[in-house]
Amino acid sequence: MTEHSSVIFVFFFLAEYASIVLICVLNSLLFLGGYLSIIPLEFIISIIDLLFNINNTIIYDIILNISSSPLNLAIKTAFLIFVFI
Repeated sequence: MTEHSSVIFVFFFLAEYASIVLICVLNSLLFLGGYLSIIPLEFIISIIDLLFNINNTIIYDIILNISSSPLNLAIKTAFLIFVFI
């Protein structure tokens, strides 16, 4: 019966972790640029031009989509959660 009686206690822990995630998402949205990339887009394009010597607009469109993706928000949020915990 101890497993079933501790469900309320587990909900308190889940609520605390949910608040940590919410605080970290809000901080990364408000103060770290949200879904925007940390590395500037021009820097990424110049590195690709130097390494591969490719002038292709399709590759630039792919880089533009990657540089402003929700993955950036997830990475920033995961970093803040790591620092918080």
